Amino acid sequence: MGRSTSKRDQIELLTTNFSCRTLVGETILRFLLVKDLLIEEEPAREKGRPLPLGDVAAWIGSLDVSIDARDRVKVLGSVEGKAVFYSSTGPVDEIWQGEEFRKDVDFPGALPGMEVNSHGRISFIAEGNSPLEAEGKLLYQLKIEVEVFLSIIDPQQVEVAIGVKDISPEKVSRRIISAEELVGEDVVSVPVTEEFAFEEEPWYIKFLRGYIKDFSWEQGKEVVNLKGELVTVSYFCAGSERGFKEKRRQFTAQASFSQLGKDCQVNPFPRVVYAVNEVHGKNVQQTVFIDIFLRVTRTVQQEVISDIQGANVKKEYMLLPKQLGTVKESLELVQKLSLPYPRQVASGPYRLLNLELEPRDGTINVNGTLEKNLYYLPAEEEEFGFEEESEKEKLPLIRKMEEDFQCTLYLPGVGVESEVTAYLSVNASEFAPTENDTLQINHAMLEVKARTRQEFSVIVPYRVAPGTSIVIYAAKRGDTLLKVARSYGVKPLAIAEANGLEEDAPLDVGQKLLIPLMFCSE
Repeated sequence: MGRSTSKRDQIELLTTNFSCRTLVGETILRFLLVKDLLIEEEPAREKGRPLPLGDVAAWIGSLDVSIDARDRVKVLGSVEGKAVFYSSTGPVDEIWQGEEFRKDVDFPGALPGMEVNSHGRISFIAEGNSPLEAEGKLLYQLKIEVEVFLSIIDPQQVEVAIGVKDISPEKVSRRIISAEELVGEDVVSVPVTEEFAFEEEPWYIKFLRGYIKDFSWEQGKEVVNLKGELVTVSYFCAGSERGFKEKRRQFTAQASFSQLGKDCQVNPFPRVVYAVNEVHGKNVQQTVFIDIFLRVTRTVQQEVISDIQGANVKKEYMLLPKQLGTVKESLELVQKLSLPYPRQVASGPYRLLNLELEPRDGTINVNGTLEKNLYYLPAEEEEFGFEEESEKEKLPLIRKMEEDFQCTLYLPGVGVESEVTAYLSVNASEFAPTENDTLQINHAMLEVKARTRQEFSVIVPYRVAPGTSIVIYAAKRGDTLLKVARSYGVKPLAIAEANGLEEDAPLDVGQKLLIPLMFCSE
């Protein structure tokens, strides 16, 4: 598709390299694993029933992600963990390894040849119903939700025209291209330790939940300083003493980023992942592990020449994501629990069952469902009638329930084609008595980020002699259609169609490709 070069040869371009690790998109994958824990020891019992498991901890043992095909990411990994089982002779750690998982994630914009980053952690751990007993064995069922942060990065490097000689300025069209660049990602693990003292030695302990309050951060020179308040709720039985204990403690942490500057935006995602209790006589040392995942981005801009009137020029079309903005919304979720106000009550772990986002013109409609666990000690007059004190239950009752919520967020520039990502964290819970009922008020923070895609046309130098319409290229080790297309300044789809391939097709070493060299002229 070449033309005469006489006029083109007179154009002398001034160029620069536009390099950017473009953040194509990000998402949060959540899914549930069910872990069967088979135990062959005699359990400690209360009123004939095996005691529930105590503290349960789980973590990601391995994680491997890759772009499996166009718009699809493959996630492979495993979960490891342990649970405290109360046997007839005392507490025992039951350890498991290698609970494997595989997930395929739809990810618009992902192409083989791009990079994919990931961070996995546990967002929810809960014990199922009472264990099954058969032939001297116990089967406990654990529900474990895995949370994986995914981001796709497109490392672009394009030589673009920023100036031209001997052509009048009114014939030159200019524009500013911009892109969101990933500066870096980091994970900070923060262990926070607290001690509890009892009048008698505890015989049962269970960490119920923890959340982070008043979380904040400050950007320094190449560091991000983090701080907040950790709030935990646990259940203890020590002699005749039983009940919930809430503890609050401050924590600080720091993350390092070598390229951190004033123009960077820091996005932290903190979560309490699990806790470990160690009994030392009448004292208990509790260590809570906080996981803080941070993603640092910045916006890069470059003024370029997009067209020259009356001249044959070579153009490249860059598809870049455009950041529309982030909106944060505090939610107050109110629900009647259909039970009389208890003597003691505490919230257990929460799980996000579903979260649907519907972008419209300037708004985002959010609908979701929470799975909740509630621990409580019934009111005295309703607890056990005329039973003796020694016959009363020592452990709290558990109620599992679901709660729907919805809201509308306002974000200028959002449309039906926008891509949105949301993160929800549930914080403090409050309880209030009503007539023959109990009211629960949950405080949550919803954060939604929106982006769209925009195409830029930029003038680039010819990579082969002007007038060449097609070349033949032999694939090298590590080549992808995206990489080859970038080197010649054409779209991957053009090469795929010219060779009868899919856009995500792998390439063999030595494979011959026809490269159609397309350029636009006015």
